[in-house]
Amino acid sequence: MEPRGRKKYYAISEMDLDIPQISSKMHEHISSAIDEAIDQIKNYLKNHGYEGKFQANVNVFVREEDEEAPRLIQTVKTKIVVK
Repeated sequence: MEPRGRKKYYAISEMDLDIPQISSKMHEHISSAIDEAIDQIKNYLKNHGYEGKFQANVNVFVREEDEEAPRLIQTVKTKIVVK
């Protein structure tokens, strides 16, 4: 069996609001990609005057060096509080 290529992860936040999808940068660890995506969506909501509790889905993708297309590997449902 051949060794697989190096993996990088990124996450995209989706909400049921009329706002764009927000993507993280590429990360070595899944948790880092998720944390960045959540932080970015919180900042976006705060900067655009939103306050309150919101629900978001964070889709996590993996891209391996030897593969052309990324693969969805996980969807995390989370609640976001913007003050």
